Amino acid sequence: MAHGSPPTAPVRQAFWLVTGGLILVAAQTVAAAVLLLRFGAAYDTHAPWTFSEQTQADGVRARLAGAVVLGAGMSLLLLGAAMAVPRRSTSTRTVVGCAALVVAFALLLGIVVGPDGAVLAGDVEELADLEQLLPAWFTATASVTVTGAIVLLCTAFARLGRDAALDYYQHHDPTATWRGFTSWLDIVSR
Repeated sequence: MAHGSPPTAPVRQAFWLVTGGLILVAAQTVAAAVLLLRFGAAYDTHAPWTFSEQTQADGVRARLAGAVVLGAGMSLLLLGAAMAVPRRSTSTRTVVGCAALVVAFALLLGIVVGPDGAVLAGDVEELADLEQLLPAWFTATASVTVTGAIVLLCTAFARLGRDAALDYYQHHDPTATWRGFTSWLDIVSR
């Protein structure tokens, strides 16, 4: 492949797969942030709370804040991985693979210690009260995000293992001063 030519199909596909994972994680982070921002108003609207409900509500708030911080960190990591995909370096696959492992671990950790894990309702009425603070759709969204992001990142890593991608990363002029694309149009075109 000539120096400066546009990326091969597997590299473009890997870029878009990592970007898709980034979009999923960022959307989940925004959903958690919105719930956290409206948490105080929802808490005040549905008062009075029993001691058990108040304890669980405090746990949900803390875990929502943790989910926002964790999601923001994963989004930044995925942004870096997406930006690394088009760089013509032999370490790109390592960077993307490590980012995929870290994000997969963090997403699974986020499910285990996620906000819905703080809800330990004793009966249906208590659960209905707590769902005013943490709607059931949030749990479903979190599950879809985890599954989708892990599948997208694994697929991206597999695409980077294709021969055309390996040629793209390994066969370039190491003495050249330019090692990337001239614009984002090189990534999205073709």
